Amino acid sequence: MSFTDNFGNPQGLLGRLMLVTMEREHLPMAKWAFTQFEVPQSGKILDIGCGGGYNVKRLLEKSAGAKVLGMDISEESVKKARKVNKAEIDKRCQIVQGSAEEMPFEDGEFALVTAFETVFFWKNIEKCFAEVHRLLSRGGKFVIVNNYGDPKIDWEKKVPCMKRRTAEEIKSLMEKAGFSKIKIAEKGRLFCLEGEK
Repeated sequence: MSFTDNFGNPQGLLGRLMLVTMEREHLPMAKWAFTQFEVPQSGKILDIGCGGGYNVKRLLEKSAGAKVLGMDISEESVKKARKVNKAEIDKRCQIVQGSAEEMPFEDGEFALVTAFETVFFWKNIEKCFAEVHRLLSRGGKFVIVNNYGDPKIDWEKKVPCMKRRTAEEIKSLMEKAGFSKIKIAEKGRLFCLEGEK
C-alpha cells in the first residue's frame, strides 16, 4: 500500500500515524462544522468514515441521549475509534468496520448521518448517497463536511484514491439521491452541506 492510499484507508504503522495527524489537522474544521447543524438529543446517529473516532466523541458530548455509531473501512481506524470512545462503547456507542456502499443497518434507523472528510474517497458516490438515504428516518438529516484543500495542489494526482467535488456538485448528487431542503455553508476552504430525507 502506498503512502497516499492511507488517506482513504489507513493501515499499519503509517496509518496509525496518519490518524493522529488527521485529528490535529481536522480539528478547526470540526469545531466550525459543529456550529452548522443540530445534533439530535435522542435516537441514533451514524458517522461514516469515522477515522479515529473524535467526531463520534463530539457527537456523544453534544447529545444527551442519542446512540452514536461510527463506521470506517479501515481496521486501524476502527481500533483507534474504539479506544478514543472506550468509556461509551457498548453503552451509547458502537464502532464497526464497513463500507459506505453497503451498510449493515436497517431502513430508517438513523436521525442523523454525518460524513466528515470522507466523501471525496467514495468510489461509487451515487450508491453511497442512496444507502445514506435508505438509512435515514423521515425528516432525518445527512451532513457532509469537507475541505477543498489548497487550490494550487493537484489533489487527484497527489492522492489518486481521491476525487474532489465542489459543494454544488455534491448538492446535485444529494438531490438525485432524494434529499431535499439542502443547505450549503462555507468558510474559507471549508464547506458543510445538510440535506433532509
